[in-house]
Amino acid sequence: MKNASLVFLILSVLLWSSCESQETGIRLTSSERIRIDSLAKKQIDSLVPVLDSLCTVNKDKLIEQALDSIIELRQQEEQTLRERIMRKQQQQ
Repeated sequence: MKNASLVFLILSVLLWSSCESQETGIRLTSSERIRIDSLAKKQIDSLVPVLDSLCTVNKDKLIEQALDSIIELRQQEEQTLRERIMRKQQQQ
């Protein structure tokens, strides 16, 4: 969950900063745009190992949570089916 929160936070900041309401009037040259893109790519690439390590650290916990959710769902389905069978048997 922390991974998702971190990714959401990063994307929110990026999107929020791109929604500037006023024109800045700044014109960038092609080389400036390329330089900015390369700097942004470098920063984003530096986040990949951090996000990967967070996934590795939280993997067991996330699998356990997913498994618990699946088991709970199956138990609820089983209970629903048992109740349906009981009702049918009572009607007969």
